[in-house]
Amino acid sequence: MYVKGGEIMARNKYPEETVQKILDVSRALFREKGYEHTTIQDIVSALGMSKGAVYHHFKSKEEIMDRLTDVYYDEAGWFMDIRLDPSLNGLEKLKEIFYYLFTDKKKFELDKLMPYTNRDNPRLRTLILDSTIHDSAPFIADLIEEGIRDGSISATRPKELSEMMMILMNVWVGMYAENREDFLVKVDYYQEFCEKMGIPVIDDRIKEAFICYFDEVIKEQPGWA
Repeated sequence: MYVKGGEIMARNKYPEETVQKILDVSRALFREKGYEHTTIQDIVSALGMSKGAVYHHFKSKEEIMDRLTDVYYDEAGWFMDIRLDPSLNGLEKLKEIFYYLFTDKKKFELDKLMPYTNRDNPRLRTLILDSTIHDSAPFIADLIEEGIRDGSISATRPKELSEMMMILMNVWVGMYAENREDFLVKVDYYQEFCEKMGIPVIDDRIKEAFICYFDEVIKEQPGWA
């Protein structure tokens, strides 16, 4: 026990369990009320914890959403089975990962929680952009480098290319499609861009997966026109 702010508080001997409870309750509230309509106080009340206990682990609901995303990728093993498959070259690995991400129902359910088409949430958009540059792009760059080594990709400057690819996908295509037709136009241009950069990762199968993702996830987002 220790004293803080005039209150006697028990030290948390099981921080991992507390984090998991916060994530589970937050996920349920995001699903029930919607991300935008869920407050930290809602989460605190549902948990029966003090607000300080929640803020000890997460400073905002954006951080909670970011951790839920990390959990998804951790559970997917960061696609290690695909990345270590000796029968696939670098380009084929990228294709398989893209296809998985745009067809996996668990990813659909996760992304339905996140209103990334809402342009009135700069904190969430900044989080997505930071994650794109610091997490997604390096992961893609490694596979581009592998493809360059095995000859399946003819691109150069994998770091810069991976950042451009992921910004275009996550932000330009994912956030700024005005409608379904505009989304399809952006996907077509994204395919053309990748091909001209020497990384023909978008084929008909993956384009169909993109469209399925749009119909099941993006067009259901709050604020989408």
